[in-house]
Amino acid sequence: MNRENNLYNSRNWTKYLLILFVFIGIQSCYKPKSTIATITVLNDSNNSPVSGATVRLFYEDPTGVNTSIIDVQNETTAEGIVNFDFSEYYKDGQAGFAVLDIEVNNTFVGVVQIEERTTTEKTVYL
Repeated sequence: MNRENNLYNSRNWTKYLLILFVFIGIQSCYKPKSTIATITVLNDSNNSPVSGATVRLFYEDPTGVNTSIIDVQNETTAEGIVNFDFSEYYKDGQAGFAVLDIEVNNTFVGVVQIEERTTTEKTVYL
């Protein structure tokens, strides 16, 4: 009888340890999705892509109280596309991400509302 109880208890511990390892394994595999903004720059007259255009995404506080946390720029590819990765700025649990101004070649062309943990796409025209 005593041997049966020991065997029963050892099987229970094995089950508990297996469940614990599975739970820990699932938690360690959590990878947050990236927060990406993809801007496509097209020519206003013929909708052709504009390559080599400098695209700047930024937030400027009109009161001057808050300094700009986000101010990034990059050049478009031959397809007129530029990608910005804001994953490092996003914090888990944050509600929303950012609304940023868009400048192309130092000309204001609009704003983009960047959604957290997804790819936000915006097309602008020059």
